[in-house]
Amino acid sequence: MNLNVFLSSIRNNPWVTPVTVMALVLGALLAVSLKTQQSIRSTSLPSNRFSGLAAAYRDQQEQLKMANEEISKLRERTTQYENEMASASEKTKLLNNALQEAKFLAGLTPVEGPGVEVVLQDSKKRPPANSPIDIENYIIHDSDLQRVVNELHAAGAEAVSINGQRIIATTAIRCVGPTIQVNGIALSSPYVIHAIGDPDTLMGALNLPQGVLTDIQAIDPDMVKVTKKSNVQIPAYTGSLVFRYAKPVVATPGNTSQEKGDGVR
Repeated sequence: MNLNVFLSSIRNNPWVTPVTVMALVLGALLAVSLKTQQSIRSTSLPSNRFSGLAAAYRDQQEQLKMANEEISKLRERTTQYENEMASASEKTKLLNNALQEAKFLAGLTPVEGPGVEVVLQDSKKRPPANSPIDIENYIIHDSDLQRVVNELHAAGAEAVSINGQRIIATTAIRCVGPTIQVNGIALSSPYVIHAIGDPDTLMGALNLPQGVLTDIQAIDPDMVKVTKKSNVQIPAYTGSLVFRYAKPVVATPGNTSQEKGDGVR
């Protein structure tokens, strides 16, 4: 069956129109939710009084939580509709299986499995008087989180999250004032890192001599706690997936990106 006949058979099915309408509605709702989330992140807090700041911060965090929950629900409903569409024929079923696998690999579906839990927190201690140790060493920094995440991935972690924020290919971990942002969301100590993979391998990688946790433990052992887990649950990524500049490369015979003169010589 050629493509034109296949497309014609799909158009003649009665489920195409309602499913298309539902998909458009879900897309619109998802766009609104993402816009709300971005608005919450960019809104400036009032600075006149501390109580006002605290109240505004709590309100924004609550709105952000609601927006993330709505995005998760919309994506779950989208997956349900995709599965319903796939049941119509064997070809659409194969396409849907490939789509669900891609979403799994991209971190868009919640996952669970054995792994480890790493808790990093600021120390309650302070350097002794006249000590050459900087007070900054008693605080968990973005570089500490990044090193731990890198070590977990190198040890075979298949999914990682920090305080419920799923780590994906575009995740940024950076310090912003007194907080650390992950996926653009401000987090604060303690930082709970969950990773799914072989627990023994992950634990061994984190406990290597002169490893990623050695310097922190040397300052204060209470700043680090690593625990094996028989089951770890990691949520799906709920941030924006809009790419404005990167486009897929369409491979054609005898035409590669390097032949276009864009490759690095």
